[in-house]
Amino acid sequence: MDKEQGLELGYAAASADVAQVTALLSALIGDDDITRRGTWAYFANKTLAYLNNQAPSPFSIWNLKGNIKLPFAAFSALPQVTCPGAGPCLDFCYSFKSWRYPAPYFRQLVNTLLMATAHGRDVISSATSKLPQDIEIRLYVDGDFADVSQVNFWIDEIRKRSDLSVYGYSKSWRELLAYNGAWPSNYLLNLSNGGNAEHLRGAVATLPIARGDFLTVDIDSKLAGKYDDKAYKSAVRAAAKSAGIDKAFVCPGKCGACTKTGHFCGRSDTSGVAVVIGVH
Repeated sequence: MDKEQGLELGYAAASADVAQVTALLSALIGDDDITRRGTWAYFANKTLAYLNNQAPSPFSIWNLKGNIKLPFAAFSALPQVTCPGAGPCLDFCYSFKSWRYPAPYFRQLVNTLLMATAHGRDVISSATSKLPQDIEIRLYVDGDFADVSQVNFWIDEIRKRSDLSVYGYSKSWRELLAYNGAWPSNYLLNLSNGGNAEHLRGAVATLPIARGDFLTVDIDSKLAGKYDDKAYKSAVRAAAKSAGIDKAFVCPGKCGACTKTGHFCGRSDTSGVAVVIGVH
């Protein structure tokens, strides 16, 4: 499956067009062998069976295992199709890299579709209520708040689970500013860059949930992702200084081990300090 096909499926899911999603999944499968585990046809067929009420979902809503860079429970949806604030960031969005593999893509697809309907949000709410006690979670590793109703939904869910420590990154600033309820004390927002509403950064920064900026800076592409390399760190600091950021925390790429007292982006005591990372 190529990116164009992935986005076509994604936009259908984001608009809750189940008929179109099922048609596109059937076309994607074609004559391919659906029994060959791990393939696009295999996961497309699993997803199709779930949508046709013929099988349980092949994916958990929350990824509790995390990965080497993110040792927290995480929720994701499809990038771009759920990102009303996306701008130039689409040119370097790391989320699309996961589309090399079927499983991450289809997990994001199912979550995108669930978020688009009242019944689907009930399913997500049920899964969220069953999360282990007192854990750290990242809301939207991929994707973002698609509209104000989704902001409302997640704020309510976070408030219900006051034992959780929730953090995330967002460029859905219009949607966040349109929310008129009370903000939960257990959610911290990092303001990423590359969006289409930079003129709203100051307003979003005043929200009680705002921790601070998380900024991607341009560096030599040869250094991309080389978080432990001194040259990488020097390049990121230099790029940050050129952008007018004299004091910044250089993201080391691994969320669970960035400081001895917890991950920087999820700590309220780091409020106001910009985090910077090279394009990766």
